[in-house]
Amino acid sequence: MSWIPARQKPDRSAELTSQGWTYVRLGGAFLLVLLVGVMIGLLVERRMWNSNLGAAAAFKDFDAVVDIVDEAYYYRPTDTESRNAFNAQMEQDAIAGLLAGLGDDYTTYLAPPEATRATNQLEGKAIGIGADFFPFNNQAVIARVYPGTPAEAAGLHTGDVVVRINGEPVDTENWPQFTSKIEGEAGSQVRLTVQRQNLSGTFDVDLERREYEVPSVYARMIEGSSVGWVQVGIFGTRTADEFDAALQSLTASGATGIVLDLRGNGGGWVKAAQSILGRLLDPSVGPALYEDETPGRGDETSLPILAADETWYDLPVIVLTDGNTASAAEIVAGALRDYDRAMVVGELTFGKGSVQKVYEFRNGASLRVTFAEWLTPSKGRIQDEGINPDVHIPAATPEQLVASGDPVLLTAVRLLEEGKSKPSDLTSLDLAATPAA
Repeated sequence: MSWIPARQKPDRSAELTSQGWTYVRLGGAFLLVLLVGVMIGLLVERRMWNSNLGAAAAFKDFDAVVDIVDEAYYYRPTDTESRNAFNAQMEQDAIAGLLAGLGDDYTTYLAPPEATRATNQLEGKAIGIGADFFPFNNQAVIARVYPGTPAEAAGLHTGDVVVRINGEPVDTENWPQFTSKIEGEAGSQVRLTVQRQNLSGTFDVDLERREYEVPSVYARMIEGSSVGWVQVGIFGTRTADEFDAALQSLTASGATGIVLDLRGNGGGWVKAAQSILGRLLDPSVGPALYEDETPGRGDETSLPILAADETWYDLPVIVLTDGNTASAAEIVAGALRDYDRAMVVGELTFGKGSVQKVYEFRNGASLRVTFAEWLTPSKGRIQDEGINPDVHIPAATPEQLVASGDPVLLTAVRLLEEGKSKPSDLTSLDLAATPAA
């Protein structure tokens, strides 16, 4: 049995890696990203270098234990196939145990399927039926259907409720199990039994899972206002271009202010965060963030705001956050607030400010190792502390979203319409009037 981190070099260089159904759709998108975004958001990116993981000499006792188990363990399998599987599982358990002993949730090993899924999400790819779900009233509700996907071809709509998967009742109490049944390998089949609003009974749809593209940015005008809503779900490889297209469309539609919704955004590539900041801040104002590779203060490295061809320096912006706004999303929120560019409304963010190097192995697995922490431009610590909102408003439940709308979004719209978007505007803000429903 081989010990991958000790003996197998990466295949290439490592990289550094963070009202009514309208509100049901918004809430569903937030809940979906909450479930998957934080894990993917543990990745960051800044530069590239060559790395050698050779450390076999330090694992003599480990190798000896492996040899003894392989030769003497009474319950070891005897046939070749089972024995290979047994050895592979020992290897995975050994890696997990070693990393768990570090006490760092972000230094992790991802087996090939999980590593591939993480990479695909950052590249805006997914495999499945092409629909997002969220639990609501003990039901699995479709929050979004992606264009050009099996779900769209089958005629599924936002608001449809899936009551059975392959004939088995849906159990929203075990949400990971539900999502695992929806997901699957490209080319595999799944049958959904669907209940639709204003229709009696149910109907079945058969879908074939396949790869499809997932945008990282969604945008629309807020009905009855001149405010545009821009949701960034992850900071991926296409986020900056999608952000440009979204703001071009909104400003062409008459948007006089923007709500930048980072709720549920688990992060992604730090370069994408730097690029988004370059659309809203002149790079001359200062760094996007600081990176601290040495415990303690005084030896931080500044990372720049990346200049962009498309800029909206004067467009009023308010940022929305919640407890699952993490990593690169916290960089964006912290920088916009530190430079008095945008007020932060919502909840305290997740507090994920550590930085991981990502090593990729020939078998498709990857190892993420914490090597630094991020600080905001004012050198505020993100790790374990998060970004405190300027105006704190608790997140609404799905039931509240349907009944009265999204209080965080509604408050941001009201503030923009009143001409208040910067933290410095709080001096004239009657906080007792916030939130507004």
